[in-house]
Amino acid sequence: YRGVQYTIRSIQFAKALGARFVDTTDGARKPEGYTDKEVMALIRQYYRVVLEWAERYDIIINVEPHGPYTTNPDTMEEILSMFDSPYLKLNMDTGNTFISGNDPVAYLKRFRNKVSHCHIKDVSESLAKAVRGEETGIATSVVSIGEGVNADNIARSIAFLKETRWEG
Repeated sequence: YRGVQYTIRSIQFAKALGARFVDTTDGARKPEGYTDKEVMALIRQYYRVVLEWAERYDIIINVEPHGPYTTNPDTMEEILSMFDSPYLKLNMDTGNTFISGNDPVAYLKRFRNKVSHCHIKDVSESLAKAVRGEETGIATSVVSIGEGVNADNIARSIAFLKETRWEG
């Protein structure tokens, strides 16, 4: 519920700045005291409200895999299918999908029709060994792109996007 007002303001700022997208995500952890069903109901209400603003301001709302709900491909599919709107898209993140234990290329292929933006992040071997499958996101690459354990996934993701003529 706190994110609604932040996102509405972000939509307004994006429009004023000439930006086309606003990124959103779930929190790093599941909220205590809520069932997954209750959280999904809150997520639905959140997107119902912010999509009204997004449509009014002509700003795409990207959902970024970064938390326990959005890094789960089945839950992400449920989120992206909640509304039939051209304003609800995906910000693909190679680092977050990898660190959460997913295969970034498979994740990308599953949601290619919704991808409007990408974050390309590599992951150091030491970070992957320490938290892969336990964390759901990283803020930035901790190694240069191509020097980490996610390099092959990045190369394959870029090749797939080129192959499918993605223009993002």
